[in-house]
Amino acid sequence: MSKRNDITDGIFATTKNTGLIYTKKLGWIDLGHAQGNDARILKRKLEQERGSKYYKQFNGRYFPVTYHQEMTKRTNLVGIDLDFQTGVFTEVMVRSSLSPALLARVALTMMYGTAKRFEAWQNAFFFNWFTDSGFSAEDLVSDLVGFYRVFGTGPDPLWLANPVDYQTALQIWDAGDPVGRYKNTQFSPLLFHTTPPFNYAHPRRIPLPEWLSYIKPLNKDFTGILHNTFRHKPYDNFFGNNSTLKHELYGSVSLTARDYFPGSPSERPLFFLLNPHSPVVTFKK
Repeated sequence: MSKRNDITDGIFATTKNTGLIYTKKLGWIDLGHAQGNDARILKRKLEQERGSKYYKQFNGRYFPVTYHQEMTKRTNLVGIDLDFQTGVFTEVMVRSSLSPALLARVALTMMYGTAKRFEAWQNAFFFNWFTDSGFSAEDLVSDLVGFYRVFGTGPDPLWLANPVDYQTALQIWDAGDPVGRYKNTQFSPLLFHTTPPFNYAHPRRIPLPEWLSYIKPLNKDFTGILHNTFRHKPYDNFFGNNSTLKHELYGSVSLTARDYFPGSPSERPLFFLLNPHSPVVTFKK
């Protein structure tokens, strides 16, 4: 949940790991989301191809890849510092030996679905009574900036976005409601006025610039590139088609001293799915 005191000067856009900046091309950006730590881990998994195995049914080698987004609550129980997490976990099987360009599209497809499902989870009534983080105006676009800082081939999108100075960002914030009040369910920016008078009714939506849209998610049929998993194996037509990825809600518990962003939440001491999916069963005539 972004607050007014998170705002920082745009000159620090590429040197600070946390904070909130305003940019003329992309609106509000959460620097934590824009670091791309999750995308960096995902890229490493896709490049390493660990656990690659030949599956006769699919006539090719596939390897498992996981990706997740989560929120954390830290507390102390009987003298032990614990982290309680909940989020969205996506596990797929990816075909081996794909080109770097195709791997970037695979990664974007996984990120798109996971990020939207996670924002919807944050916006559920379990959490939205005490936080406005779900689909906050800056979240999805900030995720995309982080993705392009890892998988992109052009200049740093944070500079291309044209960050404003600290005082201007404060004036934009003070002229309207907290940024979390403006809900953005799309990967496209919401822009506010950057010159006086700052106060106005609602931000305007604009299309993504070319430098933040040249990597495309996969087409609707993923056959031959990636599949959902079931019992740690690729599964064809999990939902009756090969165009929908399986995003699972989960909970987990770990010691606070452990890594903040592990390779997979399933590696933690306690990990459980909240409402696990099962394959759609079809009967042949």
